[in-house]
Amino acid sequence: MGRSTVHYADNATNNLLKRLHNKLRPAGTPVQRVEYIIELLLLRIFEVKLKQDADFAPLRKLFRNENEDLLFSCLSNVPNEQILLTLNTRFFPFYSRISSEARKVIKGNPSIKVQDQLVLIEEVFGNSIFTNNVQSGNMGEVIGLIGELDEHRLLKTDLLGDAIESALSETGGTKDIGLHRTPDHIRQFMVGLIVPTFTDRIFDPTAGTGGFLFDSFEYVMESVTRNGH
Repeated sequence: MGRSTVHYADNATNNLLKRLHNKLRPAGTPVQRVEYIIELLLLRIFEVKLKQDADFAPLRKLFRNENEDLLFSCLSNVPNEQILLTLNTRFFPFYSRISSEARKVIKGNPSIKVQDQLVLIEEVFGNSIFTNNVQSGNMGEVIGLIGELDEHRLLKTDLLGDAIESALSETGGTKDIGLHRTPDHIRQFMVGLIVPTFTDRIFDPTAGTGGFLFDSFEYVMESVTRNGH
């Protein structure tokens, strides 16, 4: 029996992740399932950043007129039997060239944060394709589950790492590939011991999906809010 991953995420998120890879079980191995989940999560994360992050605000103009249906939330309006085709023929090609599309609406250079996000998206979606093993009848439910994920959790935590752990741990896959993640409460305790500030440089030689970096950023931001500087 695979070990539980509840301690890597809050219970609600953990349950959603488990339901996601159960819905995608016919799609193949745990590794294949987690690839599909991560691609869909990145689409949702990007849309949330467009809505909430001021650095991404100039990109909102990109999703008007002919591109207005290329945001994750629009997939909920696509019939089940067409979701697979829509992802493969419209979403993935568009996001695989997102940097060049962004230049159409942004004057000058975007912030480093935005540039890094666009490069990541292009790398992920450059070779993306959902095979027919991903049953179209389940895709509407999969999209709905990802839509239920809390926006704070999407932006402020190592959710991609949680998704990997949730899918692979059920078969012992994390051990097989040498993936050993630190539970949330231990990461947060260690960051609290270090007391990072804006002037610190944080080096994590085994960053993986960046859990310690997420928690350090969150610690600094909470400290600024709490202390007013």
